[in-house]
Amino acid sequence: MQESLRNKTISGMIWAGIGKVGALGLSFITNMVLARLLLPEDFGCIAMLYVFVAISGIFVNGGFGSALIQKKNPTHIDYTTVFYWNIVMSVIFYFLLFFTAPAISRMYEMPQLQNVLRVQSLALLIQPFALVPSNQLQKQMRFMELSTRNICATLAGMIVSIAMALTGFGIWSLVASSLVSSFTSVILLWTMCSWRPSLEFSFSSLKELFGFGGLMLVSSLVETIYTNLQSFIIGKWYSPQDLGYYAQARKLEEIPTTALSSIVNDVSFPAFSSLQDDKTHLKHSLRKTVKSITYLNMPLFALLIVIAHPLIRLLYGPQWDTSVDYFRILCLSGMIYTLNTLNTNVIKSLGKSGIYLIVQLSKRIIGIGLIIYGFQYGIYGLLWSIASVGYLCFFINAAVNKRLLNYGIWDQIKDVGLYYVLSLLIGVCMLGLGRVLPLNPYLLMILQSIIFCGLYLLISHVAKLEGYLTYKEILLERWKARKEKQSH
Repeated sequence: MQESLRNKTISGMIWAGIGKVGALGLSFITNMVLARLLLPEDFGCIAMLYVFVAISGIFVNGGFGSALIQKKNPTHIDYTTVFYWNIVMSVIFYFLLFFTAPAISRMYEMPQLQNVLRVQSLALLIQPFALVPSNQLQKQMRFMELSTRNICATLAGMIVSIAMALTGFGIWSLVASSLVSSFTSVILLWTMCSWRPSLEFSFSSLKELFGFGGLMLVSSLVETIYTNLQSFIIGKWYSPQDLGYYAQARKLEEIPTTALSSIVNDVSFPAFSSLQDDKTHLKHSLRKTVKSITYLNMPLFALLIVIAHPLIRLLYGPQWDTSVDYFRILCLSGMIYTLNTLNTNVIKSLGKSGIYLIVQLSKRIIGIGLIIYGFQYGIYGLLWSIASVGYLCFFINAAVNKRLLNYGIWDQIKDVGLYYVLSLLIGVCMLGLGRVLPLNPYLLMILQSIIFCGLYLLISHVAKLEGYLTYKEILLERWKARKEKQSH
């Protein structure tokens, strides 16, 4: 059973990785093209409004997605109850945003945002139709279908948005990208998933799921407010242009962050949930996953810090140079983002929704306080506050898991600290190399990347780092299996 789960988890991570990397790659190409066709203000305006749509989306979901995954054997009536409830909530919150759009546009002193928000909010009416089918596929660990859905939906949004930007639709091309992707995603999900709703609704089922999901809702709400608070502050007290620079830096940083954390979240949550009654095996699986994921995550972000300037110029053009330092600061936080995701997933998988809520509330209240404090020192003070919150979250998460699984701060530092220090040391060396070599910036970027990766792998091999050995073992197993298959 444990070996089967291991194989499913590894396979799930591979397929989830293909889907996330493929979808994010297409989103990245779209963003790169649109950055050359649109103004920073256009991206800033969308970022201003996203917070309202995101918060409404949390209420539409209601935390029931997490509750259905966490529940070992959800029934058909559980799914239909959540389906109809989410539809009702989506209609309520759509009209709420529709009628408050004028007030929101006046708050930002930008009348044109009224109609943009009303159209952008249509995504809320699409959202409920994706929740249950995607939830079922995720619970069944059918990540190949989910990956296909992600890539196709993103591609559809990409084609429409670029076509609209080229024909002069401006900010509306960004709105269309989101709506077309969401609609395509729903169509594909309903063709891949055999589940269909029946005319049944159970308040007892809703109450049972809300016992876990309601606390997830509050936690997700706090998380969403915290995540979008910086965009709100920049958009309100600085300018749409400043927010555009920040939004592009955040989008670029979120490509690896979202890819890795989404893979980890999609696969580890159902996998850990299946082990909730076996804490010994759960702790072992957590440690193995922590070591393997951070082995890739930490050097990736250290390398991005090194090549930030030529990378942003190459992708977006010199008009986006202001985003470079923003991006570097955000990457420091990204180095431990997936570690935090794994720690919080363990708490959720154990069904400790009360503890999870207290932990998330504590982290975000402290985080909001730090952001407000950093805001007093300008946009860089704000960014350094955001980065420091990620490290504070690690200490809180690890302290909680010390009590739940006896896997605390010191154990985790021993497991991943070497990856972190090694990544930063090689990164500092590469930055120094960049200052002494008078090469073309793009040629230098390639050279730094090759030397960085080569040094990291060489040291990993010599030091026999566990993360390195894990991937080496997986690759050897697959190579042997392929050779055996060919021989037969």
